[in-house]
Amino acid sequence: MQTEKIKGFTLIELLVVLAVVGLMMGVIGFSLLGGGGQELGASQRKILGVLHQARTIAASTGAETRVIISANPEDEDKFFRYIEIISRDANQSDSWNVKRENISLNEGVYFVPSNKSLSIRVEGWRNNAFSSWSGAVGDEFNLSASFKGMRVESSSGSNFKYIEFDGSGNLRPPDSVSGGVPQPLMLVLALGSPNPINTAEKIRFDDPNNISGILMRNFGGFAVLEISDFEEP
Repeated sequence: MQTEKIKGFTLIELLVVLAVVGLMMGVIGFSLLGGGGQELGASQRKILGVLHQARTIAASTGAETRVIISANPEDEDKFFRYIEIISRDANQSDSWNVKRENISLNEGVYFVPSNKSLSIRVEGWRNNAFSSWSGAVGDEFNLSASFKGMRVESSSGSNFKYIEFDGSGNLRPPDSVSGGVPQPLMLVLALGSPNPINTAEKIRFDDPNNISGILMRNFGGFAVLEISDFEEP
């Protein structure tokens, strides 16, 4: 009587099958998450890294250091998407050394401006889903173009919003505080697009649920914010 041989999988065949299954799960996972959600998360992680780097520069050099965000409406590609790290020059009070430049949020992701007139938002937008900055409300911080790694304060330069760390690495809160208690700063990120219909409202935010952010404690660390952390409309 002839017995049949039972043929099993070889180790190589098993590895190939596992690799194919892993690839398929990755593709499915990407489609469920959606490209927009991934871009938002990647931008959030990028900003966290920038903030940590700026705080480290300030604490290690003793120089006032700022994370600056482009608020120049004439530059659509950079408007509330472009970031730099600068520190005050020790010899010239109106000059800033560029420590890191050419940082942009991921495609389709914007900072949500604190000035509500700069963007249009759909119904259902969260009540507090707006960024806040260091300095006074309406503070104008204008810088010349970068030249040999330096920018100079100039009324005719490009406008920037900023997050400031002092020489000890402490965060500078907004100058306008409620009840004398400094309020934490918050950077809010959302999926958006240019709004060509209105020349004033430069950004359009169409999805009230695709929002994330970073809460910055004055003397502590940074907290990651998800949609559930914002106030319901």
